[in-house]
Amino acid sequence: MSAHAAEVNFNAEAPSKWSLEWGWNNESYAKSDIHFKGIDHQFTLFGVRATDTQKTLTPQTLFNTYLNPGRITIPQTNARIAYQFNTDAALALNLDHMKYVVADGQTVSASGQYLQKNYLASGQQYLSPAFMHYEHTDGLNVISIEYEKKYPITAMPANLKARFFTLVGAGIVIPKSNITMAMVGQVRNDKFHLAGTNLDLAGGLEVDFSMDYFVRTTYKVGRVNLSDVITSARQDKASQKINYQEASLTLGLRF
Repeated sequence: MSAHAAEVNFNAEAPSKWSLEWGWNNESYAKSDIHFKGIDHQFTLFGVRATDTQKTLTPQTLFNTYLNPGRITIPQTNARIAYQFNTDAALALNLDHMKYVVADGQTVSASGQYLQKNYLASGQQYLSPAFMHYEHTDGLNVISIEYEKKYPITAMPANLKARFFTLVGAGIVIPKSNITMAMVGQVRNDKFHLAGTNLDLAGGLEVDFSMDYFVRTTYKVGRVNLSDVITSARQDKASQKINYQEASLTLGLRF
């Protein structure tokens, strides 16, 4: 086979192909209103600020956390299996393991009451563990079905293939919410729970570095509707809607 023929056939795309991906993500979250309801409380916190908790990439965290098989699920991670049913379209099952932490030390508007004595209507509430700590850090886990379209980049060297892609996804959210309701003396539920739904749009770049391996960078915007968050061991509830942006880097294998 000539060198020219090898270049032409390098990483040729099959009409149907499975792929697996694994990678990592970072998020930013818009402010969110959180509504709480239980047997001794019903109140709302308005405009609550939250962050993600991705570990800083250093040589130590790279080998001790990111690439350590025993700790590989601890960072904010992505997992995906896709079926490319023609040269420019694919269907995928995707997991975004995100993390969401309400920032302590902020003051927000609040209304409602708890323990039938502390009235919060039109008031201000300082958020700290002495009042409440709220996070989804064993996962704001979004499981989605995604439909993807691909757009090959033609102006590439002969030995390199790349493509832009766009996708739309819809699915469910199964968080493990770590919430301490100190103001009513309740500890966290600490169980995975189907709490809501998700819709998202994304786009990015996919680059092949051999016939079977590739890397993807993705930018995603989405909205999580958490209508049934469990906030305590006695099954108190919360609800919120979260708008988010996510940037991810994944490595993939075709088979």
